Amino acid sequence: MLEALMKKDVLATLCCPLAQDPVPGIQASALSSLSKLAGCDPLLSQAVVSCGVLDSVVLSMSHESSPVQAGANMVLAAVAGSSVDFARRVLEAGAMPGILTQLRVGTPAVKEAAVKNLNSLIGSHGDHARLIADEALLSTLVAMLSAADSPHSLCKAVVHTLATTARYSSEMAAAVIKANALPPVSLLVRGGSTPPDLRAAAINCLAHIASHSEELASQVSATGLVGPTVGHLADKMVPKVRRAAAALLLQLGRKTPPLAAEVCSGGCPAALAKYLAMEKDGGEGCSTGVTLGGTLASYSPVTAKAVVDAGVGAEVVAALRRGGAGGADAGGGALGATGKSGGGTKLLTMKSTAAGGASAGVTNVPVPAAAAWALEQMSQHGDETTMPLIAQGALTAVLDGYVASADGAAGSPDSPDAAIFGRCKAALKSLIRNCATTAPLEPLVMDSTPPAILKHVLRRCEPLLAKDPKARQQFVTSGGLMRLQELEGRLCGKGRAYLEAINKLFPADVVNYYRQGGGK
Repeated sequence: MLEALMKKDVLATLCCPLAQDPVPGIQASALSSLSKLAGCDPLLSQAVVSCGVLDSVVLSMSHESSPVQAGANMVLAAVAGSSVDFARRVLEAGAMPGILTQLRVGTPAVKEAAVKNLNSLIGSHGDHARLIADEALLSTLVAMLSAADSPHSLCKAVVHTLATTARYSSEMAAAVIKANALPPVSLLVRGGSTPPDLRAAAINCLAHIASHSEELASQVSATGLVGPTVGHLADKMVPKVRRAAAALLLQLGRKTPPLAAEVCSGGCPAALAKYLAMEKDGGEGCSTGVTLGGTLASYSPVTAKAVVDAGVGAEVVAALRRGGAGGADAGGGALGATGKSGGGTKLLTMKSTAAGGASAGVTNVPVPAAAAWALEQMSQHGDETTMPLIAQGALTAVLDGYVASADGAAGSPDSPDAAIFGRCKAALKSLIRNCATTAPLEPLVMDSTPPAILKHVLRRCEPLLAKDPKARQQFVTSGGLMRLQELEGRLCGKGRAYLEAINKLFPADVVNYYRQGGGK
C-alpha cells in the first residue's frame, strides 16, 4: 500500500499544495495524513525533509487555526522520530520557538501535540535532550501536569516526555526531580480516578527516574509510593499497570538492602506471586517479575525466606519450565549498570527501550535465564530456602534447562542458549550445595546426568552420607551405590575422588559386589 502511494506521488501532493492550502480544514487534514504516512516509514519522512516542505510545516505551527497547529506538530513528531538526523533537521528548521509558544497559549489539543513533538525530539538523542529539556521547559511541563484543567491525554503526553528525559542519565533524572515533578506524578499513581494508561505511564516514569542511582531511588521511595505500587502489582484487569509496578519495584529493590527490605516488608512477595501467576506469556513482564523475585531474595536470608514462603519460588520454577524469551530490546541504553546483590552475585543487566512510554523493566533477557538466576539467589542462603525450592521441582527444572540449552550454548557463546546454560549451571551448583539431604540428589547419580553436574552432586553427597547412617542405607536400597560404580569412567579427576570418598563410607565387600555388576 505504501509503495503504491509513493508511486502515485501522493506524498508530494500532500506536501504541496495541500499542506499549504489556504483553507484551514484542508491544510489540517493534509498535515494529519502526512504525519501518519511519515510515521510509517523513514523513507516517507525523508521525503518530507528533502522536498522542501519542512520549513512550511514549521510555519504552520503559528497558524491561527488550532487543528493546523496540531497537525504541524504531529508531522514534525513523526519526522523527528524516524532518525536522529531528521530530528536535527527539525530543530534546525526552528521548531522549538513555536513549540514553546504553544505550550504557553495553545488549546489543550495543541499543547498535547506540541508535547508529543517534544517527546520525539527529546527521545531522538541524548544531545537533543540536553539541549531542549532545560529547567524552564521542565518547569512548564510540570505546571501543565499539575493544572486541574489539563485533560488526561495531555497529562499522559507530559508524563511520557518526563520519562523520556529521565531515562538518559542521572543528571537528566535529577533535573526532572528539581522541576518538582515527583508530587504530581506520585499523585497520579495514588489517585483513585486516574485512568489506567495514565497510571501506568506515571509508574513507569518513576521507574526511569529511580533506575540511575541509589540517591534518586531513595527520593522516589520517599514519596511513600512503595505500598500503593505493591498494590498495583497484583492488578488483574490492566497488564500495563502491574508491569509498570513490577518495573518500579525492581528499580527500587535493586539499589540497596534497605530499599529491598522496604519493598519486601511492604507485601511485595505475596503480590509478586499473584503477579507471576498472571504473567504466563513468557514476555518482558514475566522476565521483570522473575528478576524482581531474585533481586529481593539476593540480599539476605530474611528477604529470601519471605520470597520463597510467599510462593514466588514455585512461580519461578513454572516460568523456567514454560521457557520463552524476554521482551526485545528496542535499542535503548542500559537502564542502570550491572550491580551486585547482597550475596555478591551480579544482578541481571536491564535495558530500557528508546521511548519514555516504554517499560523500564527487563528486556533482552530470556525468561529461563532470569528464572534460573532468581532460583540461584533464593537458594544461596542455605537449606531453609533451598529445600522448599527443591520440593517445588527447582532442581529438576533447572537441570532440564541446563541440558536443553547445552548444544546451543556450545555452538554460539553469545546466543540466548548460552545465557540460559550459564545461569542454569550456577543455579544447579547453588541448589546442590545447599541441599540438606541426599534424597533429592540420589536420582541424579546416574549415567544421564552431565559429568560437570555429577561432580557437584557427588561432592555434596559425600558429607551428607558421612554423617547420616540412614542416608547411607537409603543410598544402597535406592540403587544409588550401584549406579555410582557405573560412573567412574565418565568422571573427571575431582569427580573420581568424590566417588572414592563415598565408596569408603560403605563396607568394601558391598562396594566390590556392585563394582562387579552385582545387583543388576
